[in-house]
Amino acid sequence: MEEKKESLISDAVDYTGSIADRTTTGGWVSATLILGIEACERFSTMGIIINLVTYLIGTMHLSSATSANIVTTSGGSSFLLCLVGGYVADSFLGRYWTIVISAAIHALGSGILTISTILPQLRPPPCNPALSDKCEKANSLQMGVLYTAIYLNAVGIGGIKSTVSGFGTDQFDQKDKKEKSQMAHFFNRFYFLISAGTLLAVTVLVYIEDDVGRSWGYGICSSAMVVAIFAFLSGTRKYRYKKCVGSPVVQVLRVLAAAMKKRKLEFPSSVGLLYEDASQESRICHTDRFWYVLSLWKLACCFL
Repeated sequence: MEEKKESLISDAVDYTGSIADRTTTGGWVSATLILGIEACERFSTMGIIINLVTYLIGTMHLSSATSANIVTTSGGSSFLLCLVGGYVADSFLGRYWTIVISAAIHALGSGILTISTILPQLRPPPCNPALSDKCEKANSLQMGVLYTAIYLNAVGIGGIKSTVSGFGTDQFDQKDKKEKSQMAHFFNRFYFLISAGTLLAVTVLVYIEDDVGRSWGYGICSSAMVVAIFAFLSGTRKYRYKKCVGSPVVQVLRVLAAAMKKRKLEFPSSVGLLYEDASQESRICHTDRFWYVLSLWKLACCFL
């Protein structure tokens, strides 16, 4: 019975909602599946983005400036959407469901892009590059399908990138010395697989897209995400889950709002009169090392 209690992790649950047992959940088995979906995401994303400008110019008959603008805007949007993905994961869905839904959206976007390279109705007719001024540009339907595919990918990337590393660390208990050391190795493998996925994309996939066909290249990207989703789902019973505690961004904004609301209150003469929550180990204890912050705050209040 005592050994059973020691194997329980108080701040994590299993797929049934019960307290997680370190002997049956988490560890490298579940972490490997999480690493796999991140590697496939990077492989698929880079396989599409790295060669997308030439596709927009050569196939969709867009100008170089327009093509570059589309690619950079979608790439920037994917990083900004990481903020949204992190907020949704921390406040509503949790990391597991955010990854599953985002990966499905990513696969859907890649699939739509693959279909657009196969069906002639979804791209303008081919023409001689030497006569580019006479090439028929993509119509509104074709551009609409293209934008849908690209920005579905951006939404999927934002959801995956903001949660996958955090969900990976959830599989290791920082209070256990052995698992804490394994967490460092997890990040080594995490960034190695990101680099490996990128390397395969910019070499093998680019070759396939240029010499075999874009439909094959984009189809491989879509298939990789589908396989990664099923592999990730296969570990549902093995994962450790953390309960949603709310977005840290919201908590910071609440602190700032409370500070502004109470900015004119008088400070107590003794720090012992301040509220201190000693029951939580994560709280920071009182210190006099940052005494100058109080002076700066009083100075700032003079201008408010």
